[in-house]
Formats: sequence, C-alpha cells, structure tokens
Amino acid sequence: MNSPRGLIDFENTPLGRELVKSAFKQNCLLAVVFSVLTFIALFWVMDFLFLSIIIILILSLFYFSTERYVNRNLKVPLVVNLNHPFMETDSVGNSEIMVKFSDEWIDPGKHRLKLGSDSILSWVVHKQNDDFSLLSTWDSSLNEKTLNKQLSIINQAISLNNAVNESNDEFEDARSREKQESSLLEREWLPEEEIEIQGPLSRIFSPE
Repeated sequence: MNSPRGLIDFENTPLGRELVKSAFKQNCLLAVVFSVLTFIALFWVMDFLFLSIIIILILSLFYFSTERYVNRNLKVPLVVNLNHPFMETDSVGNSEIMVKFSDEWIDPGKHRLKLGSDSILSWVVHKQNDDFSLLSTWDSSLNEKTLNKQLSIINQAISLNNAVNESNDEFEDARSREKQESSLLEREWLPEEEIEIQGPLSRIFSPE
C-alpha cells in the first residue's frame, strides 16, 4: 500500500536519510579496514587477481549486509507531513503523522505506543493511556529488539507531533482571543464615542 497523499515516508525525511547515510558510512569504513587487512595478510601468499576477487567479494558482502540492515531496521512504518519536525522545516500548520502496522495507515493519536505480544496475534501495539488500549496488531517477522527500535522512532515522532500541534493550538487560541477583544472594542467603544459627540438634536438635523 502506497503512502497517503501528501505524507512522506520516514526514510525520505532528512532524519531518515541521515540514519541511512550513517549506517552505510559506518559499514563502508569497516569494509575498507577489513579489506586492507585481508590484502596485507594474503598479498605474499596469493595471486593478485585472485586476491582482488576476494576483496571485491568482501566489499559486496558488506554492501548487501548493510542494505539488508537498512531495509529491516530503518524502514519504519511511519509517514509525516511537511509540518512535522522530522522534515526540519518551519511549521505553517498542524503536524500530521500516520503509522501502518497491518493492512492500512492509521492515526496513532497523542499517546506513546508500547509493543506487546499475543499468543494468537503475535505482535500487538498498545497506547500508553489509562486503559492501555489496543491500537493495532503488527504484522512483522522482525525480532522484538528491532521492533522496539522502530517504535522508539515512532514515539519520538508522536511527541514532536503533539508539541507542534499544541503550540499551534495555543497560537490559535491567542489569535481567537485577540479577535474577540478587538470585536468587543468595536462593539462597545466606537458607538459610545459617536453618542458622546453627536447629541439628540444634532442627529435630528443631520443629513445622514
């Protein structure tokens, strides 16, 4: 199922791309170091062509293992809109996030989430509210450690989402109060000033 219209996959956010880049960078460094050590150890006892093939195989192994790690750990079932802090842009409206633990994208709400297990449903996700209510099952073959890593990212996204939206709500409340105060002044102050200046007789002879 594709991402909802107007929302961005976590892996395509600046934070997601940075995590992917960091994972490849770390594993690339390990691959180079391991390849250099292998080259030094086998240079005097092995044909150069055969040694080069071994080095290429080592580099390829590190690359595919890194890609597998990224696909398993950093493909978080999370999407955000442009106003979410993960996008690292100024918010111009309410932040929005959605998650997909099973068949469809859903709004996780304001509460942080917690991973649970069920003998029948396997992995389940609960809201950390007073009722500890069930949000969704989680159809995944990943292990508990990996799922908790992904859920920690989702919980961070929820916390930031709440912070942005609460700030916007406070701003809207302040603007609403300002409008109410402004309209109150227009209703009560201006008519009083007109009555004070223009008395009953002058209103009778006024052309208006």
